[in-house]
Amino acid sequence: MTTEMPPSSPLTVCLVSDDAIPAMTGVGTHIQLIAREMVARGHRVVLVTTRRAGQPEIEDWEGVRIHRVPSVRVFGFYQGLPSKRRIRDILTEEGVDLVHHHYASLMMKRVLAVAARLGLPQVSTHHFSAEVLTQPLVMRPMRGIIRAQMVAYSNRCDVVIVPSSSLSERLRADGVTVPLRHISNPVGFGDPAAVSPAQRNGAFVVLYAGRLGPEKNIGLLLRAFRRLREAVPDARLWIAGRGPTGPSLEALAGELGIRDQVDFLGFLDPAMLATRYRSCDLFVLPSVEEAQPLVVLEAMWFSKPVIVTRAIAAAREMVEPGVTGQIVDPADPSDLAERMIAFAQDDTGRLQMGAAGRERAAHYTPAAIVGELLELYLDVCRQRGRPTGAASGVFE
Repeated sequence: MTTEMPPSSPLTVCLVSDDAIPAMTGVGTHIQLIAREMVARGHRVVLVTTRRAGQPEIEDWEGVRIHRVPSVRVFGFYQGLPSKRRIRDILTEEGVDLVHHHYASLMMKRVLAVAARLGLPQVSTHHFSAEVLTQPLVMRPMRGIIRAQMVAYSNRCDVVIVPSSSLSERLRADGVTVPLRHISNPVGFGDPAAVSPAQRNGAFVVLYAGRLGPEKNIGLLLRAFRRLREAVPDARLWIAGRGPTGPSLEALAGELGIRDQVDFLGFLDPAMLATRYRSCDLFVLPSVEEAQPLVVLEAMWFSKPVIVTRAIAAAREMVEPGVTGQIVDPADPSDLAERMIAFAQDDTGRLQMGAAGRERAAHYTPAAIVGELLELYLDVCRQRGRPTGAASGVFE
């Protein structure tokens, strides 16, 4: 039964994520974009995230109130371990209207319990699958257990947001029974023309950006790039990011005889990454496990054609073959190499696909995505019979 609620103050939304500010993953970037847009619309955003050495417990970032909680580092990622009392104090003292989870973690489990006792509406966004979270070999025996936990966490929420509609079937098959809502990730770079290009040292430059982990399948890209070099001798590969497979990837590049033509750039902040997007000719994401990768939207925003693998859940939602890019076999370096060679040899087609991608990416601005999120928040709050900020800018 739905209860009509009277107009009140703007919403106070609590975002819960182990990664946020600074952003080490696409989830952190996602949170920064939506938080900034919500604040611009007059809503209050409270962020509960991890605390690292030298960081204060409480701080403000662009109008967002950040509460950092005790954390431990596991396989390179910080995991929040707040006490339930600390969570309760944050939610009550900040006057939170709704909780939005972004990581299936121990912190999510604890916040779920406390927020439920307080009667707060809760939603979560499905950013990662159990396969991604259990990439380390020692974690793989626990994949089934972690998947079951993720399903249990999801079913304690009012709604689960999926950035790719193709994920809905997978979640239903896994056992998620609560309502699902498809809301895409946002892309938040400004005018590409205002970005200074990075220095190029190749006639044809391929870019990869993201974590260096097993699920990213970067070995496929390196092997395909070696074949590209045979057809385009002055081609160059930029790899932006860091992660556990970095050293082995550098070693593989050496074994393939392409180490001098591959630039391992390390972690790049958004401004530096923008210069690489601006300057490359082609973006490639060879992952074997992704939902809706933000980096693909970012590359399209910069009018770059993209190549993704069909293993990516949102591949066909994001990339239209022959229009905005190409989709390849995640296990076949020859397939990827042939597509890269075709792009290198067709300047006109490459530019046309880049322009089509830019047009598509324009639909994923933070303003558009936050508009959908706030509408969902309002619906959930109304269904729970809680006051909302409907008259205070939810739809502005």
